[in-house]
Amino acid sequence: MTGRWLGAITLAAAALLASPARATELIAVPSVVHLHSDLSTGQYTLEELAEIAERNGVGALLLSENYLNRLDYGVPPFRALTRVSHDSPSVHERLHDYLARVARARAARPGVLLIPGVEVMPHYRWSGSPLTLDLLVSDTQKNLLVWGLSDPATLAAIPVIGNGDGGAYSLQSLLDALPVLLVVPGIALLLAKRWRRRRVGAAVIIVPQRQWIAGLVLCAIAIAAVIRGWPFTNSAYSPYENPGIAPYQAVIDFVERHGGAVVWSFPEARDFGTENVGPVRVTWSTEPYPDDLLRTFRYTAFGALYEETTRVERPGGAWDRMLVQYAANERSRPAWGLGESGFHDTNAGKRLARVQTVFLVRERSEAGILEALRQGRLYARHRSPATALALTDFAATSDDARAVSGETLRPAAGAAVTLGIAIDADGAPAADLKVVLIKNGEVANAWTTTTPFRASHKETWDGRPTVFRLEARGGGGRLLSSAIFVRPS
Repeated sequence: MTGRWLGAITLAAAALLASPARATELIAVPSVVHLHSDLSTGQYTLEELAEIAERNGVGALLLSENYLNRLDYGVPPFRALTRVSHDSPSVHERLHDYLARVARARAARPGVLLIPGVEVMPHYRWSGSPLTLDLLVSDTQKNLLVWGLSDPATLAAIPVIGNGDGGAYSLQSLLDALPVLLVVPGIALLLAKRWRRRRVGAAVIIVPQRQWIAGLVLCAIAIAAVIRGWPFTNSAYSPYENPGIAPYQAVIDFVERHGGAVVWSFPEARDFGTENVGPVRVTWSTEPYPDDLLRTFRYTAFGALYEETTRVERPGGAWDRMLVQYAANERSRPAWGLGESGFHDTNAGKRLARVQTVFLVRERSEAGILEALRQGRLYARHRSPATALALTDFAATSDDARAVSGETLRPAAGAAVTLGIAIDADGAPAADLKVVLIKNGEVANAWTTTTPFRASHKETWDGRPTVFRLEARGGGGRLLSSAIFVRPS
């Protein structure tokens, strides 16, 4: 009898959660994902960013201050002793201050949610040689964004390259420590006396003399080795080798274990430049890496929509392949497509609210935003100065069951499944709206219309795992929805 009651209660709770009224509980929070303040490489203070966001109708800012922006190069075999470093502003050494600054800015302007996060560079790779006066450093912009780690000690230990807090001992550690042993002969030379002959007039006398210069040089090298090498830990993946995708998966797994969310940043952006460091020409280069979205697992999302041309989100592309893999139980979790800003300043016409992610939250809080991010209750949009497309409804229904973005509908095989779609426009109407419904990577339906737009798509489900998502363009802007899954019970 107890089992029957528990079963009935469970079914009733499931029916309540799946009811159409559930959609009305969700609050749309337009947000800017990936931006920097003056705490790292941005132009504005946190308070100024919050003020700009509030003026533009943005409800949340997902900050991504640079975590550890340091490049090191050392000549073998004593890499630490000969190391040359290049640093850019970052927050790794002042994480407590960073979190405290965010808390103060939140209190000063509570109308905008400020969510602290970091942009991490898991690995970079050197090639070339200083002997040829030409060096190349690769993948300095192949980065991950991390949110949801609120403990400073956990944040400090993210296993990225150059992070001593997350390092380990290796053969290179031993090589870096070897010059410390020079202190032994150095002290011996300082203490030992050598007898030297000295002529004084017609006489020759023998006087004791210490080898100050040689002893001090050896001691100085030993002290420098300690200072430059301490604590003699090294990243698990050398910057002088190509470890493939392993450093990135290591960061994803670390953040996952500690309850955070990880986002691949700008997977199709290209970065290139050259700088002379003394007589050595140093080139940095990051090539697009959309294939790595399929080669890594358990991350939360990726930048799918930003102010560059992208391909990964096109019908049948890498994103659809990932979603279909998840629907077929070939992946443990899906990956969501975000609108990624990358805002530092207003140079080159950059605007804070141009690229947005709209989160559909149960409560307007940091926890609510992060929960919506993990669950995929969101859509990405790139707005024009006049128009922002708004996805006011996207849901799959079958009988009494309902699923919205990021959720799974589980009807019986042969049941009718209806997709309800509603798109409005914030600001000026979009008179040239084009809406595409994508099913398993292929176009299932398309409409050429205007805003406000209302439509439905109905089909009989054949029992096979199915993925639906939306794309829309109009008014100079663009919109991408998260996926809805239809899977067997």
